[in-house]
Amino acid sequence: MTGASGHDVHARMRWSLHALCDAVDRFGGPPARPITAEVRRTLDEKIRVAVVGRVKAGKSTLVNALIGKRVAPTSERECTKITTHYRFGSPERGELVLRDGKRLELPLDGGSLPEDLPVDVTEVAHAVIWLQVDSLEDIILIDTPGLATTTTENEETTRRALLGHDGARQADALLYVFHNVPYLDDVSFLQEWATVTDKPGESAASAIGILSHADQVGGSPWGDDDPIELAKKQATGIAKLHGAQLGTVIPVAGLMAASAATGLIRERDARTLAKLADVDDFDLELRDPNDTDAEFAGVSGTEVQNLVGLVGEYGLRYGRSVASEGSRAVSEWLRERSGIETLERSLRERYIARSHFVKARSSLNTLERLAWSWGAPPKLKELVSEARLREEFHPLRELDALERLAAVAPHHELVQLLDLQLSARDDAERIGVPGASPDAVSKAALMRVAQARRAMLVTSAPIVQHACRTLERSFTIIARRNQQQ
Repeated sequence: MTGASGHDVHARMRWSLHALCDAVDRFGGPPARPITAEVRRTLDEKIRVAVVGRVKAGKSTLVNALIGKRVAPTSERECTKITTHYRFGSPERGELVLRDGKRLELPLDGGSLPEDLPVDVTEVAHAVIWLQVDSLEDIILIDTPGLATTTTENEETTRRALLGHDGARQADALLYVFHNVPYLDDVSFLQEWATVTDKPGESAASAIGILSHADQVGGSPWGDDDPIELAKKQATGIAKLHGAQLGTVIPVAGLMAASAATGLIRERDARTLAKLADVDDFDLELRDPNDTDAEFAGVSGTEVQNLVGLVGEYGLRYGRSVASEGSRAVSEWLRERSGIETLERSLRERYIARSHFVKARSSLNTLERLAWSWGAPPKLKELVSEARLREEFHPLRELDALERLAAVAPHHELVQLLDLQLSARDDAERIGVPGASPDAVSKAALMRVAQARRAMLVTSAPIVQHACRTLERSFTIIARRNQQQ
């Protein structure tokens, strides 16, 4: 391989962050050490993504769909008042982390927290549940109490965990769940989230909006318009309106997604749904949900309501077309139509695949907040400011430019070029000449420098200019690095 490999880039960044923590410890003294210790610890962790939103927005249903197991409580139980971290691990087990640092073993109830906790919820910092499920191998998923709740303590728990009120932010990125549109307090929380990030636009890069209940947009799935198609248009409009806070907005039908992901659709359900294929939509729309004696093509009213509990009214109307192919076909259809596949792909591309860079950016931001906090020695500001200018942290500028540009112009040619800088195996691939010698890579990089400068002159869009400026430095670094070989 030519030049710096992906592993080399990550290793240099980690080494520099550890060295920066050591320097911060020397000048910051005892007040800094708990924060630098947390930075060191989280650098070795998987990326942490928190699911946030108002009460009843559909957060826990979304968590269950992403994990593929019914573990997050969807009823108003005591454990909905605490933040819960879902992690990969065996044996499956639970633990309470208390505010005073103590840890208590917690027996699980079918993989979920028990209904009652052994201590008062005000004593709990968060809970941790280890599950042996593939979906958690590359991510830590954090379920949070609802915002905009009448219980002040519940909302404060979420703010303390995510906004760093205890001195360290628990999440690297957010999935912000809202029903129909973000309300003023939703936007307010996202703006607070922006205050714990580093640059304008970075809060949007680290937050995905989830338009929940996508199967109910427009009021009813029995009308002329497909609610999920309406939800897609609505999500696009919300993304444009709130682009400063949300990098993208994805419509998701949570119930449909959770039923498919958690294996609730059985062959018996598929057969029952298939029997309804020729029933007139009008008859199903106007049925009385409480009429258990009703019958539709041999299917009782009770059975119809059971299906609605699994797939919603939307699944009842549109899912009949695939039900004759069996439960697997129904589940696959539910996954695709619910939007959960789009969300999973976005999580992989935005966060998991770039987790080394996202973690490094989060760590650098944490150290910068410490450096600019009241009473911090001036030397800390100098240390962090100098670190941001180092070559080994330039990939964070590439990530910033990529996310800003992708948010407004996802198909722009520079998006692919910026992504290549972060994902390529070596410098030859980054510059588009795989297998070339160091000398050839250096010459090709200098040509790219000239192209980036010309592109900067012919565009008036600030975000594109920022991307060009970032790539100019990327290619300059590659050229210099390969001249030295």
